[in-house]
Amino acid sequence: MVKKVMDLTIFDSITDQNIISFLMIMLVALFIWGKIRYDAVSLIMLSLFVIFGFIPAGEAFSGLGHPAVVTVALVLLISKGLEKSGFISFVGIKIQKIIHSETQFILILCLIAAFLSSFMNNIGAMAMLLPITISICQKMEWNPSKFLMPLAFASILGGMNTKIGTPPNIIISELRGEYSSNDFSFFDFAFAGVPVSVIGIIFIMLIGWRLIPIRPINSVHNPLINLDDYLVEMKVDKNSSLIDKRAYDLRSLLDDDTSLIGQIDEDDKKSEIHGNQKIFEGQILILKINPDYIAEVQKDFGLSLNLEKDIKNNEIVAGIEAIIIPKSRLIGRKYNYFKRLIGGQLSLLGLWRKGLKYRFRLSNEIFKSGDVLLIANRGEAEKIGERLELAGLMPLWQREFDIVNDTSKIFLAIVIFLLSLSSIIFNFLPIIVAFLLCVLAFASIKLLTGDSIYRHIDWPVVVLLAAMIPIGNTLTEYGITSSISSSLAQYSNVLNLVWILIILMVITMFLSDVINNAATAVIMAPIAANVAIETGQSVDAFLMCVAIGASCAFLSPIGHQCNTLVMGPGNYKFGDYWKLGLPLEILIICISIPIIVFFWT
Repeated sequence: MVKKVMDLTIFDSITDQNIISFLMIMLVALFIWGKIRYDAVSLIMLSLFVIFGFIPAGEAFSGLGHPAVVTVALVLLISKGLEKSGFISFVGIKIQKIIHSETQFILILCLIAAFLSSFMNNIGAMAMLLPITISICQKMEWNPSKFLMPLAFASILGGMNTKIGTPPNIIISELRGEYSSNDFSFFDFAFAGVPVSVIGIIFIMLIGWRLIPIRPINSVHNPLINLDDYLVEMKVDKNSSLIDKRAYDLRSLLDDDTSLIGQIDEDDKKSEIHGNQKIFEGQILILKINPDYIAEVQKDFGLSLNLEKDIKNNEIVAGIEAIIIPKSRLIGRKYNYFKRLIGGQLSLLGLWRKGLKYRFRLSNEIFKSGDVLLIANRGEAEKIGERLELAGLMPLWQREFDIVNDTSKIFLAIVIFLLSLSSIIFNFLPIIVAFLLCVLAFASIKLLTGDSIYRHIDWPVVVLLAAMIPIGNTLTEYGITSSISSSLAQYSNVLNLVWILIILMVITMFLSDVINNAATAVIMAPIAANVAIETGQSVDAFLMCVAIGASCAFLSPIGHQCNTLVMGPGNYKFGDYWKLGLPLEILIICISIPIIVFFWT
């Protein structure tokens, strides 16, 4: 009888492992599929784990209080505070004064990106430098394609250098505390991270950029979305039904593919037209319109083409090219949501996606991360930065939107940040407390304000981490990590430590290229730690191996948000990334493995 009970127990355990393994395979498959947001995928799978009883209902959201999750949120807020202080604009001005050649610019840009990414979120650092890079390329008449992929890759490389540079480092540092007396210290990651970053940047500067496909330049004078042929001037006729109506009345009557974007003023110059302005006889309006609909619009509203002048250049009134960032509220939505959110102030004129230009039927398109929108401002210019931020849009050209132009604020912000870093490095305060005080200090000097604090947090990443942490714990609790690590440990008799670390890093790199890097760290770190225990090796070496591998998402635009952000403005295609990314990943393996073995075994 006892034997039967034991057999049944073993059967139940195997069944549980099979179900969890199937759920994890489903999780990874949904991440790779990419049709559902990764935070939604993690919540769906978390729900299934709770339904099957693998995670107690009361612990389902325990991940929200995990130190790694809180630290990621605070790092995002600190990054935004530094941006608001004007620090990045200050850096941009200094860069413009010293650059003279393309090679020099690549080197300086990559070094700055790597340095900033070491002490702030690498996605935030890259996003700050993106408009500066494009502006300098415009000024120097250089092709941005040559610089934007190196910028993205350097930002990823820099994130490897410290504990806070990238979410995988934060996760792995916290996990290390489960296997030893304390977490990794702030600069422990620098032993491998700094050599990888420096040699990686040198490789990009000397050889790597030559592997990037160069396509036609995108600049203010040659934008991604060119509407030259679709901007027309129309004069308000004597008997027009629009006379004495306001501009917003006309906008409400136009279809989704026709926009009133400006007027010709008394000085014969193009200017904005705000919603409450009255339309009068003889007024010349500027419309973005499909040529097939011109006759219909003339008839319906009593307008006639202004044949005296024509809009030859692409001088769109308050026109802005802006990219949809990964945390944008527009992702997965259509034009109607855009109108409800900010349509009263911004007008959508065109869309660029993976090399394709959309000028009409925009109402049918579902917005995606990395899409570049051409929009026209039709509200107060002073509040445009706030509206772009609300929608999760980042302008591609360097503009002083909502930036504090006060050098004393820059100095104060840097001092506050350095004090918080010092308290962490010298173990005066826990990282969460130090960064929380930094955020509160930024709020006290108005660098972070009210509701905007919540908009600056990348909630999809926070939700993903919070959901994945309890899911990852089940892999250990139900013995799956032990089973996998035991299988891998069997090869330790055939393969030495170096080859085991290489295999582990390659697997981690592959996962990071197809799913979120934070999710990769949550999945791979417990497996790596158990392999180390099974083989009698240092857990630190195996965790460091996962930290490096999880941060190496260089083969596709979906592997890392930095890659996604530069795809549009760089005019890259999906298959462009591996041409530079693959040799870079091979180089990283060759550099990091010997260093990890030397310092951590």
